[in-house]
Amino acid sequence: MPVLLALAAAVTYGVGDFLGGLSARRWRVLPTTVTSTSVAAVLLAIVLMFTGGEWSATTLVMGSLAGLFAASGFLTFYAALAAGPISLIAPLIALLNSAVPVLWSVVFGAALSPLAWVAIALAIVGSVLAGSAGGGSSGGIRGRTLLYTIISGLSFGFCIVALDVPPESSNLIPAFLDSGVSALVLLLLVAVAAVVRPVRRWLASLDAPGDAVGTPHGPDVGVASGAIRTVPAKTAVGVQLGVASGAFTAVANAAVMMALHTGDLAVVAVLNNLYPVSTIVLAWIVLRERLTVMQLAGVVLAVVASVLLGAS
Repeated sequence: MPVLLALAAAVTYGVGDFLGGLSARRWRVLPTTVTSTSVAAVLLAIVLMFTGGEWSATTLVMGSLAGLFAASGFLTFYAALAAGPISLIAPLIALLNSAVPVLWSVVFGAALSPLAWVAIALAIVGSVLAGSAGGGSSGGIRGRTLLYTIISGLSFGFCIVALDVPPESSNLIPAFLDSGVSALVLLLLVAVAAVVRPVRRWLASLDAPGDAVGTPHGPDVGVASGAIRTVPAKTAVGVQLGVASGAFTAVANAAVMMALHTGDLAVVAVLNNLYPVSTIVLAWIVLRERLTVMQLAGVVLAVVASVLLGAS
Protein backbone atom coordinates (compact mmCIF):
# COMPACT_ATOMS: atom_id res chain seq x y z
CA MET A 1 0.00 0.00 0.00
CA PRO A 2 2.75 2.57 0.75
CA VAL A 3 4.24 1.83 -2.68
CA LEU A 4 0.90 2.36 -4.42
CA LEU A 5 0.25 5.56 -2.47
CA ALA A 6 3.74 6.90 -3.27
CA LEU A 7 3.24 6.12 -6.95
CA ALA A 8 -0.16 7.83 -6.87
CA ALA A 9 1.53 10.86 -5.34
CA ALA A 10 4.18 10.80 -8.06
CA VAL A 11 1.57 10.74 -10.82
CA THR A 12 -0.50 13.55 -9.34
CA TYR A 13 2.57 15.64 -8.47
CA GLY A 14 3.73 15.24 -12.06
CA VAL A 15 0.38 16.41 -13.40
CA GLY A 16 0.30 19.30 -10.94
CA ASP A 17 3.83 20.37 -11.87
CA PHE A 18 2.98 20.20 -15.57
CA LEU A 19 -0.08 22.41 -15.08
CA GLY A 20 1.82 24.72 -12.74
CA GLY A 21 4.62 25.11 -15.26
CA LEU A 22 2.13 26.05 -17.97
CA SER A 23 0.50 28.49 -15.55
CA ALA A 24 3.82 30.17 -14.72
CA ARG A 25 4.56 30.65 -18.41
CA ARG A 26 1.20 32.34 -19.02
CA TRP A 27 1.04 34.15 -15.68
CA ARG A 28 3.99 34.68 -13.28
CA VAL A 29 5.93 32.59 -10.78
CA LEU A 30 4.64 34.15 -7.54
CA PRO A 31 0.88 34.28 -8.32
CA THR A 32 1.03 30.76 -9.76
CA THR A 33 2.69 29.46 -6.59
CA VAL A 34 0.31 31.36 -4.28
CA THR A 35 -2.75 30.10 -6.15
CA SER A 36 -1.60 26.49 -6.27
CA THR A 37 -0.65 26.27 -2.60
CA SER A 38 -3.80 28.14 -1.47
CA VAL A 39 -6.12 25.84 -3.42
CA ALA A 40 -4.30 22.80 -2.03
CA ALA A 41 -4.65 24.13 1.54
CA VAL A 42 -8.37 24.80 1.17
CA LEU A 43 -9.08 21.36 -0.29
CA LEU A 44 -7.05 19.60 2.41
CA ALA A 45 -8.85 21.64 5.09
CA ILE A 46 -12.19 20.40 3.73
CA VAL A 47 -10.94 16.79 3.76
CA LEU A 48 -9.75 17.20 7.36
CA MET A 49 -13.25 18.23 8.41
CA PHE A 50 -14.37 14.68 7.56
CA THR A 51 -11.27 12.63 8.37
CA GLY A 52 -9.98 14.35 11.50
CA GLY A 53 -6.61 13.74 13.10
CA GLU A 54 -4.70 14.18 16.35
CA TRP A 55 -3.03 17.53 16.87
CA SER A 56 0.25 17.59 18.80
CA ALA A 57 3.27 19.85 19.23
CA THR A 58 5.32 17.58 16.98
CA THR A 59 2.68 17.61 14.26
CA LEU A 60 2.33 21.40 14.44
CA VAL A 61 6.06 22.09 14.37
CA MET A 62 7.04 19.59 11.71
CA GLY A 63 4.03 20.33 9.50
CA SER A 64 4.79 24.04 9.66
CA LEU A 65 8.47 23.39 8.96
CA ALA A 66 7.46 21.35 5.92
CA GLY A 67 5.38 24.33 4.77
CA LEU A 68 8.38 26.65 4.99
CA PHE A 69 10.47 24.23 2.93
CA ALA A 70 7.61 23.84 0.44
CA ALA A 71 7.33 27.61 -0.05
CA SER A 72 11.05 27.83 -0.74
CA GLY A 73 10.93 24.78 -2.99
CA PHE A 74 8.02 25.87 -5.18
CA LEU A 75 9.20 29.45 -5.63
CA THR A 76 12.66 28.40 -6.74
CA PHE A 77 11.27 25.44 -8.69
CA TYR A 78 9.16 27.60 -10.99
CA ALA A 79 11.88 30.25 -11.15
CA ALA A 80 14.39 27.65 -12.29
CA LEU A 81 12.00 26.24 -14.89
CA ALA A 82 11.32 29.74 -16.20
CA ALA A 83 15.02 30.51 -16.56
CA GLY A 84 16.67 27.26 -17.61
CA PRO A 85 16.20 24.14 -19.73
CA ILE A 86 13.48 22.01 -18.13
CA SER A 87 15.05 18.77 -19.37
CA LEU A 88 18.15 19.46 -17.27
CA ILE A 89 16.58 21.17 -14.27
CA ALA A 90 13.65 18.83 -13.50
CA PRO A 91 15.72 15.64 -13.11
CA LEU A 92 18.37 17.46 -11.07
CA ILE A 93 15.72 18.74 -8.66
CA ALA A 94 14.20 15.25 -8.45
CA LEU A 95 17.62 13.73 -7.79
CA LEU A 96 18.39 16.16 -4.94
CA ASN A 97 14.87 15.65 -3.62
CA SER A 98 15.50 11.89 -3.48
CA ALA A 99 19.02 12.15 -2.07
CA VAL A 100 18.05 14.13 1.06
CA PRO A 101 15.57 11.61 2.59
CA VAL A 102 17.68 8.61 1.51
CA LEU A 103 20.79 10.03 3.20
CA TRP A 104 18.69 11.04 6.20
CA SER A 105 17.44 7.46 6.56
CA VAL A 106 20.94 6.05 6.29
CA VAL A 107 22.35 8.48 8.86
CA PHE A 108 19.62 7.64 11.36
CA GLY A 109 19.96 3.89 10.91
CA ALA A 110 17.03 2.85 8.73
CA ALA A 111 17.36 -0.80 7.65
CA LEU A 112 16.67 -1.39 3.96
CA SER A 113 17.02 -4.71 2.18
CA PRO A 114 19.58 -5.09 -0.66
CA LEU A 115 16.69 -5.42 -3.11
CA ALA A 116 15.24 -2.13 -1.89
CA TRP A 117 18.59 -0.37 -2.40
CA VAL A 118 18.79 -1.74 -5.96
CA ALA A 119 15.27 -0.53 -6.61
CA ILE A 120 16.07 2.91 -5.19
CA ALA A 121 19.12 3.18 -7.42
CA LEU A 122 17.05 2.18 -10.48
CA ALA A 123 14.35 4.70 -9.54
CA ILE A 124 16.88 7.52 -9.26
CA VAL A 125 18.50 6.61 -12.58
CA GLY A 126 15.06 6.27 -14.15
CA SER A 127 13.95 9.71 -12.98
CA VAL A 128 17.12 11.26 -14.41
CA LEU A 129 16.79 9.47 -17.75
CA ALA A 130 13.07 10.26 -17.95
CA GLY A 131 13.87 13.96 -17.77
CA SER A 132 16.98 13.81 -19.93
CA ALA A 133 17.44 16.09 -22.92
CA GLY A 134 17.37 14.88 -26.48
CA GLY A 135 19.63 16.00 -29.29
CA GLY A 136 21.94 18.01 -27.08
CA SER A 137 20.07 21.23 -27.85
CA SER A 138 18.79 22.13 -24.41
CA GLY A 139 21.63 24.48 -23.56
CA GLY A 140 23.01 24.61 -20.05
CA ILE A 141 22.41 26.14 -16.65
CA ARG A 142 24.69 28.34 -14.60
CA GLY A 143 24.81 31.00 -11.91
CA ARG A 144 21.51 32.02 -10.39
CA THR A 145 19.53 29.35 -12.25
CA LEU A 146 21.73 26.58 -10.85
CA LEU A 147 21.37 28.10 -7.38
CA TYR A 148 17.54 28.06 -7.67
CA THR A 149 17.72 24.45 -8.84
CA ILE A 150 19.80 23.35 -5.86
CA ILE A 151 17.67 25.27 -3.35
CA SER A 152 14.48 23.77 -4.80
CA GLY A 153 15.75 20.18 -4.72
CA LEU A 154 17.07 20.45 -1.16
CA SER A 155 13.94 22.27 0.04
CA PHE A 156 11.61 19.58 -1.30
CA GLY A 157 13.88 16.89 0.15
CA PHE A 158 13.79 18.35 3.66
CA CYS A 159 10.05 18.97 3.26
CA ILE A 160 9.32 15.26 2.92
CA VAL A 161 11.71 14.49 5.80
CA ALA A 162 9.70 16.86 8.01
CA LEU A 163 6.42 15.29 6.92
CA ASP A 164 7.71 11.85 7.94
CA VAL A 165 8.18 12.83 11.61
CA PRO A 166 4.56 13.34 12.84
CA PRO A 167 2.82 10.21 14.19
CA GLU A 168 0.31 8.23 12.14
CA SER A 169 -2.49 9.50 14.41
CA SER A 170 -1.99 12.98 12.92
CA ASN A 171 -3.59 11.68 9.72
CA LEU A 172 -3.51 14.42 7.02
CA ILE A 173 -2.87 17.34 9.38
CA PRO A 174 0.83 17.65 8.39
CA ALA A 175 -0.13 17.73 4.71
CA PHE A 176 -2.63 20.50 5.43
CA LEU A 177 -0.03 22.46 7.40
CA ASP A 178 2.44 21.94 4.56
CA SER A 179 0.17 23.65 2.04
CA GLY A 180 -1.38 26.11 4.50
CA VAL A 181 1.85 27.49 5.95
CA SER A 182 3.38 27.62 2.47
CA ALA A 183 0.43 29.69 1.21
CA LEU A 184 0.61 32.03 4.24
CA VAL A 185 4.35 32.58 3.75
CA LEU A 186 3.86 33.39 0.08
CA LEU A 187 0.96 35.75 0.83
CA LEU A 188 3.16 37.47 3.41
CA LEU A 189 5.80 37.91 0.71
CA VAL A 190 3.19 39.56 -1.50
CA ALA A 191 2.28 41.98 1.31
CA VAL A 192 5.92 42.79 2.08
CA ALA A 193 6.70 43.27 -1.61
CA ALA A 194 3.97 45.89 -1.83
CA VAL A 195 5.90 48.19 0.54
CA VAL A 196 9.52 47.01 0.31
CA ARG A 197 11.11 47.72 -3.05
CA PRO A 198 14.07 45.26 -2.79
CA VAL A 199 11.68 42.38 -2.05
CA ARG A 200 9.50 43.43 -4.98
CA ARG A 201 12.51 43.49 -7.28
CA TRP A 202 13.66 40.07 -6.10
CA LEU A 203 10.25 38.54 -6.68
CA ALA A 204 10.12 40.11 -10.13
CA SER A 205 13.53 38.65 -10.91
CA LEU A 206 12.13 35.14 -10.40
CA ASP A 207 10.33 35.57 -13.72
CA ALA A 208 13.37 36.87 -15.59
CA PRO A 209 15.39 34.71 -17.98
CA GLY A 210 18.51 35.63 -16.01
CA ASP A 211 21.73 33.93 -17.01
CA ALA A 212 20.30 30.81 -18.61
CA VAL A 213 21.87 29.52 -21.79
CA GLY A 214 19.72 28.84 -24.83
CA THR A 215 16.36 29.19 -23.08
CA PRO A 216 14.05 31.57 -24.93
CA HIS A 217 10.67 32.10 -23.31
CA GLY A 218 8.67 31.88 -26.50
CA PRO A 219 5.80 33.98 -27.84
CA ASP A 220 3.62 34.00 -24.73
CA VAL A 221 5.69 36.40 -22.63
CA GLY A 222 8.00 39.35 -23.03
CA VAL A 223 10.74 40.77 -20.82
CA ALA A 224 10.58 44.31 -19.51
CA SER A 225 12.70 45.84 -16.72
CA GLY A 226 13.89 42.44 -15.52
CA ALA A 227 10.39 41.01 -15.09
CA ILE A 228 7.99 39.02 -17.20
CA ARG A 229 5.08 40.97 -18.68
CA THR A 230 2.30 38.46 -19.30
CA VAL A 231 -0.06 38.91 -22.25
CA PRO A 232 -3.49 39.70 -20.68
CA ALA A 233 -5.32 37.09 -22.80
CA LYS A 234 -3.12 34.40 -21.33
CA THR A 235 -3.62 35.43 -17.69
CA ALA A 236 -7.09 33.87 -17.34
CA VAL A 237 -5.73 30.58 -18.65
CA GLY A 238 -2.83 30.88 -16.24
CA VAL A 239 -5.23 31.31 -13.31
CA GLN A 240 -7.23 28.24 -14.32
CA LEU A 241 -4.08 26.17 -14.70
CA GLY A 242 -2.85 27.38 -11.30
CA VAL A 243 -6.11 26.30 -9.64
CA ALA A 244 -5.95 22.89 -11.33
CA SER A 245 -2.33 22.53 -10.26
CA GLY A 246 -3.36 23.19 -6.65
CA ALA A 247 -6.08 20.52 -6.82
CA PHE A 248 -3.63 17.88 -8.03
CA THR A 249 -1.09 19.00 -5.44
CA ALA A 250 -3.68 18.51 -2.68
CA VAL A 251 -4.31 14.95 -3.80
CA ALA A 252 -0.57 14.30 -4.04
CA ASN A 253 0.09 15.74 -0.56
CA ALA A 254 -2.62 13.52 0.92
CA ALA A 255 -1.28 10.43 -0.84
CA VAL A 256 2.34 10.99 0.16
CA MET A 257 1.29 11.71 3.75
CA MET A 258 -0.56 8.39 4.00
CA ALA A 259 2.39 6.62 2.37
CA LEU A 260 4.80 8.11 4.92
CA HIS A 261 2.57 7.01 7.80
CA THR A 262 2.81 3.37 6.75
CA GLY A 263 6.01 3.08 4.70
CA ASP A 264 9.75 3.74 4.79
CA LEU A 265 10.89 7.35 4.27
CA ALA A 266 13.59 6.53 1.68
CA VAL A 267 11.35 4.26 -0.39
CA VAL A 268 8.38 6.64 -0.36
CA ALA A 269 10.56 9.65 -1.18
CA VAL A 270 12.28 7.99 -4.14
CA LEU A 271 9.03 6.65 -5.61
CA ASN A 272 7.41 10.04 -5.10
CA ASN A 273 10.22 11.60 -7.13
CA LEU A 274 9.33 9.58 -10.20
CA TYR A 275 6.94 12.43 -11.00
CA PRO A 276 8.90 13.44 -14.17
CA VAL A 277 7.46 10.32 -15.82
CA SER A 278 3.88 11.61 -15.77
CA THR A 279 5.05 15.09 -16.71
CA ILE A 280 6.82 13.72 -19.79
CA VAL A 281 3.81 11.62 -20.80
CA LEU A 282 1.60 14.71 -20.56
CA ALA A 283 4.04 16.72 -22.63
CA TRP A 284 3.96 13.93 -25.22
CA ILE A 285 0.14 13.84 -25.33
CA VAL A 286 -0.73 17.53 -24.87
CA LEU A 287 2.28 19.33 -26.33
CA ARG A 288 3.12 16.62 -28.90
CA GLU A 289 6.68 16.35 -27.61
CA ARG A 290 8.46 13.16 -28.64
CA LEU A 291 9.99 10.76 -26.14
CA THR A 292 13.64 9.97 -26.76
CA VAL A 293 15.15 6.52 -26.34
CA MET A 294 16.75 7.72 -23.10
CA GLN A 295 13.40 8.91 -21.75
CA LEU A 296 11.69 5.65 -22.68
CA ALA A 297 14.47 3.78 -20.88
CA GLY A 298 13.84 5.97 -17.84
CA VAL A 299 10.13 5.11 -17.86
CA VAL A 300 10.94 1.39 -18.06
CA LEU A 301 13.44 1.65 -15.18
CA ALA A 302 10.83 3.50 -13.13
CA VAL A 303 8.31 0.71 -13.61
CA VAL A 304 10.90 -1.97 -12.76
CA ALA A 305 11.91 -0.05 -9.64
CA SER A 306 8.29 0.19 -8.53
CA VAL A 307 7.83 -3.59 -8.85
CA LEU A 308 11.07 -4.30 -6.95
CA LEU A 309 10.17 -1.90 -4.14
CA GLY A 310 6.76 -3.49 -3.86
CA ALA A 311 8.38 -6.93 -3.56
CA SER A 312 11.16 -5.91 -1.13
